[in-house]
Amino acid sequence: MANEPINLEGCKVLIVDDMPTNLDILNQILEEEGYVVSFATNGEQAIKLATLDQPDLILLDVMMPDMDGFETCRRLKSLGPTRGIPVIFVTGKTDTRDVVEGFHIGAVDYITKPVRQEEVCARTRAHLQTQALFRIRDELIEKLRQHNEQNRQVLDSQQEQLINNTRLASLGELVGEFAHEVGTPVGICLTALTNLIQEGQVLQQKVEEGGLTRQDFANYINVSRESSTLAVSNIERAAKLIQSYRRVVVDQCREEVSNFNLKEYIESVLLTLSPKLKQTGHQIEVDCSETLVIDSYPGAFAGIITNLVNNSLIHGFEEGRKGNIKFVVQCQGSELVIDYSDDGKGIAKENLDKIFDKYYTSNRQGGGSGLGLHVIQTLVRDTLGGSIGCKSSEGKGACFAIRVPLSAPGF
Repeated sequence: MANEPINLEGCKVLIVDDMPTNLDILNQILEEEGYVVSFATNGEQAIKLATLDQPDLILLDVMMPDMDGFETCRRLKSLGPTRGIPVIFVTGKTDTRDVVEGFHIGAVDYITKPVRQEEVCARTRAHLQTQALFRIRDELIEKLRQHNEQNRQVLDSQQEQLINNTRLASLGELVGEFAHEVGTPVGICLTALTNLIQEGQVLQQKVEEGGLTRQDFANYINVSRESSTLAVSNIERAAKLIQSYRRVVVDQCREEVSNFNLKEYIESVLLTLSPKLKQTGHQIEVDCSETLVIDSYPGAFAGIITNLVNNSLIHGFEEGRKGNIKFVVQCQGSELVIDYSDDGKGIAKENLDKIFDKYYTSNRQGGGSGLGLHVIQTLVRDTLGGSIGCKSSEGKGACFAIRVPLSAPGF
């Protein structure tokens, strides 16, 4: 089953273009691939259709009257029901700045006009397959969460196994988010290099025809410089993401003591959480010495940091409110003190004594499993040999104080 191709027949594609000829061309190409095609001739109509019909992919023209493609995409990405629908721009605008603006707004790809059937089919198929994989991933994550819930009811005594399942679910979600997050810089890099190749082909043709001018060559040099700079910066960003995800995932899969810079490690873990944080608008601050190096279990710290932030995202803030999260790290004698706080809605006084209890949650419908804070307490107390406490009152946020030895127990 794992080797079976993904069936894309019946996938819904919305085409948005104010030119009937363009609609006819794209419709013919996509219907031959077995997709269900719908049309919109302006931005307002596209937003309404996308909200009601929930297509799997949108092919969006840039140059349209009243509301252009950039504004249409911006509005689609601002609405909950349409935020996750991938958008491919179909346009004759190939200027690097226009391409970059499209990616920053939220597009996943570009198709240049006049369209070529092979390219339309290839790019459409690639992004529909990606969306299908994301849905499969979400279904697997949901099944795993349901499985954990069943374990909670049936195997209440098997605490360690449940904690391991939660860790695996977190890692599975982390890997899925990594695939999505690294796709943006890779996509930008691919577009920049494709544009550079196309410009080179145009230049070569002019040389062969004997029509190359000094201005043509100067324009090519300028495009080459812009495209190369854009490609390099995004390759560096992708490499940084890969390094951070790999480090955090590996550390959480093994329980070994190592020597590491704590601030750099906290920032690496937070980078893996950036897809979630981007959706909320919350600001995170890390107040920690640049030179603080410790000998401890990095995987335990990764679990603590991840669960603290996830706890704030699930329980700490009212929906739609942007808040602040802060880590303050300092040394006191032979101990490491971590104060983690958010300025969210806080915890009711009567619930403070229960927050570290296994399975206790105030937001199970919102994704709370009741294991996050319990896992943190287990990691702090049993793995790192420390202690954790919480101070909070309703409407004034929550603060968690963690104290652990600077060196791992027995090291």
